[in-house]
Amino acid sequence: MEYVFRYNKSSTDARVTELKQIFISKGYEAIDFATKSEQKGIYFLEPRLSLPQDFWNSVVKGSLIFGYQTKIDNLPKEVTYVSLNTDEQFIAENNQLTAKAMRQIIDQNYRNQPTKILFCGAGKLTAALENVFHDWTIAILNFNWHKQDELKVKYGNRVCFETAPFHEFPIVINTIPSPVIKPVNWKKFRKHQKIYDLASAPFGFDWNGVKQENFNYQILSGLPGKFYPKDAAKVAFDCIDRYLAAHAKPLIALCITGSACSFVKLISVLENLAKHYDIYPVISPNANVPNRFIDNLFFQSEIHRITGHDIITTISGAERLSSNPKLRGSVVFPATGNTLAKLANGITDTCVLMAVKALLRNNKPCIIGFATNDALSGSAKNIGELLNRRNYYFVPFRQDNPVAKPYSCICDFNQVLPTIDAALNGKQLQPLLLGVV
Repeated sequence: MEYVFRYNKSSTDARVTELKQIFISKGYEAIDFATKSEQKGIYFLEPRLSLPQDFWNSVVKGSLIFGYQTKIDNLPKEVTYVSLNTDEQFIAENNQLTAKAMRQIIDQNYRNQPTKILFCGAGKLTAALENVFHDWTIAILNFNWHKQDELKVKYGNRVCFETAPFHEFPIVINTIPSPVIKPVNWKKFRKHQKIYDLASAPFGFDWNGVKQENFNYQILSGLPGKFYPKDAAKVAFDCIDRYLAAHAKPLIALCITGSACSFVKLISVLENLAKHYDIYPVISPNANVPNRFIDNLFFQSEIHRITGHDIITTISGAERLSSNPKLRGSVVFPATGNTLAKLANGITDTCVLMAVKALLRNNKPCIIGFATNDALSGSAKNIGELLNRRNYYFVPFRQDNPVAKPYSCICDFNQVLPTIDAALNGKQLQPLLLGVV
């Protein structure tokens, strides 16, 4: 996985625990906020969570933060905040749970009582409340005069503007997140009248000039998490999943062969590729052993860190790539002369060769960036063979040392990304042959 799920372990919000279990069931690793990790995270902030500056300093670059707030000030660079409340489907589903919980509260406290209720506000939450209180007599208090004609058609004399006869309603439910309702102007108040505020801060009532404790007033924010934590967590997960799907980077398999002298440069190329593509790394046996250019264990750890995926090192693991419909193609980089020969002759005895074959059989391209000392001699016929085959594309290449190594060629590492971009659109990046280094 490119991301791990990050959560507030000390949270008392039941949604957090439920959401954690959903992410784990989907194959994600779950790590609490306090645990250090270098991997990019999907952070979940429950409502009203206050975090110290140290938390923000520890957020890994490239991470995604999901929460209920409209925005977060002073967000770290290269970290994206996504408000769940900008997703229309999330709003509708979360409002349904809120309305369902509100009806449960009312039914528990008002059995066999007069079923008359006033909703303050005429937005999406009110629409959800109307559905669950369909058997009650409903009135609406609204402050948006541009909706006047529309609401009069829908509610007739049951709609009020800016003020209402509050004393006529045993239950008042507010959905307006702005203190525009002024109890100081209420002429009457019933002793057993209940006022519920479902809005987010600063809520809907202006208590200036009146004692709030004189009213039977309750703030009931976060009802989905209290009454239906499993359902609420599923609604939040679906919203996050939709965002990930909509913003997903194309998925490719990066196949690394045994050209160890290129591995140091490969890391910087991979850092750039990972900004544009989600990458499954596949490493051949010859690239997975100690060498004189870079510590192989460090090299593997860097590949895992950058891609966020476990490294595929087996033929069976590579073969399973064919069943992933999201994979767009394979990139063999750096490719050795030995790998070119095997590709040209249909040999499949390593995980890299199997990964290429698995995707080619699904008509998905293979992009080759080679580095070999015999490109213009022993490997020349294999390069020519692959150039003539459908779905093979080459990173532009040149002679790297024509005097000391007249047959040696290497691809231009700066051209790997644009070659992949072009190949996934069915085009070979040109010019293919470059000048001498």
